This record gives sequence, C-alpha cells and structure tokens, in this order.
Amino acid sequence: MEGSLSTDQLQLAAAPAPLDLSETEPSRKRSLPPTTEGPPKRSKKGKKSKGSSKAVIPELNPSDYVRVVKVTNKDDLLHEGPVLLSKSDKASQMLLSDNRMSVTSSKGYRMARATHGAFQGTWYFEVKITKLGKSGHVRLGWSTRKGDLQAPVGYDQHSFAYRDLEGVKVHQANREAYAEPFTEGDIIGCLLHMPEGGRAFEKEKSDIVTWKGELYFVDEPTADPAKLEGSLVAFTKNGQTQGIAYRDINEGTYSPAASIYTLPEQKDGATVTFNFGT
Repeated sequence: MEGSLSTDQLQLAAAPAPLDLSETEPSRKRSLPPTTEGPPKRSKKGKKSKGSSKAVIPELNPSDYVRVVKVTNKDDLLHEGPVLLSKSDKASQMLLSDNRMSVTSSKGYRMARATHGAFQGTWYFEVKITKLGKSGHVRLGWSTRKGDLQAPVGYDQHSFAYRDLEGVKVHQANREAYAEPFTEGDIIGCLLHMPEGGRAFEKEKSDIVTWKGELYFVDEPTADPAKLEGSLVAFTKNGQTQGIAYRDINEGTYSPAASIYTLPEQKDGATVTFNFGT
C-alpha cells in the first residue's frame, strides 16, 4: 500500500458529491467563415428567372479558415441533469439500466464512462459490485475520453484502475500491488484530486459550432498533457481508505469509469451500480 490519506490532506464526504462543471472556464467562441448567396435574378416583369443564382464566396486568407470535427457525444455535451452513465461514451456491447446507474456486460473487458468529468477539484463516487457470477471481474476508476472503450480501465495512459483480483492497481496495463481484493457485494469508492492550474483538454459547449444542421468542434492543436503536481487517485473499500494509488498524474478531464469481464459461457454477464451522490 503506497501511503494513506489523512483528514488534513483530503476529506472524503459521507456521500459522493455530484460532478459539477459549472465553474469550468469556457473557451472563446468560434464561428465558421460565412458563405453568402446573392438573390435570384428577376425578369423585367418581376418574375424569378429560371436560372439558378451563383453563390458569392468572400475572399479569405488561409488563416481565416478553421478545421472542424463532428461532435460524436452530443447527448453528453447537451446533458444538464445529474451525472449518469453515458449512452454514447461506452462500449456498444455494454447494457445500461433504465436509470443509467447500473451497467452490465459479458465476455471480454469493455469500458463505460459517466456523462461528466472533472479537471480540477476533489471528486468522489462509489460503485457497488452488484453481481459477478462465477467468472466475472471488474476494474473501477477514472478515465479521460481518450481511453479505449474496448479495453479495461487502466489499459493505457488515459485511465487509472483498482482491480478486484488481488487488489492491484493498473495504469498503462502495468499491474502493481496496492490494496485488498474485492468481490460481489463490496462497495468501492473512487477519489480524484486535481489542484488548480491543470488544463481540461476536453471540448465544452462553448466550443461548438453549427454547420448545415450538424454540430462540430473547432479543431485546434494542443500541447501534450503535463504532470499535475499534487494530483492523486485513491480508493476506498466498504468505507475504509485503501491509500493513495497514484500521485502527480497527467492533467486532463477524468470521468468515472468501470470495465467488466466474464467468460463467454456466463451469458447473463456481470453488473456494477454507481452512486454519484445527490
């Protein structure tokens, strides 16, 4: 176990707090270069001519154009209610409950993430291991939107996980001794602490532009994330602190995440249930 959390450092709330990004600093708004059309030509009697009008394209310098990328997580960006499991930011094989607080999956490891994430502040949520069955296993933790959905939490550099088997922690597919193992019926708490000064590395509503009825982001080059000094990831098991798992992680926006695995013969899958607080 690598260190432990003291009340002087961080205080875990009695119940998880909802993720609130209302204080996120919005990026400056952008718009696409305009295209104006001239009015259709008219005959001397005032009737429209049969010929089509020509579009008048303003002369623009290359620097006036912007590259746009189509929005794929529209529901999450426009979602203003409480934190839920995302309908779009999950592997397609995973099934959500009607209230979008539980997720079920079978066969290979796959990931599901929440509708909201955070890049600064201290955040905490809990997950109950509702059902594992004979072959089920889970990994729980935090992931950015770049984490591979067809892989477990902790598979790459974009996520951090606490694994049921042996209680190991996982990052970049590297498993290390960490804490107690957990199983069906246990409740795992996941804590993220991100000091001020880190960048979000994720688009917000204010970055959206509309073109031909579709939503797009302005694609702007960004630097690689840097280590955020003082940041950390920690976990609890049934209310007991398991210690700090990772320190000084990369800046970015991290969302609650879970991945589930079963053998193919366990057709009913395994299930976990989230509690994001009220």
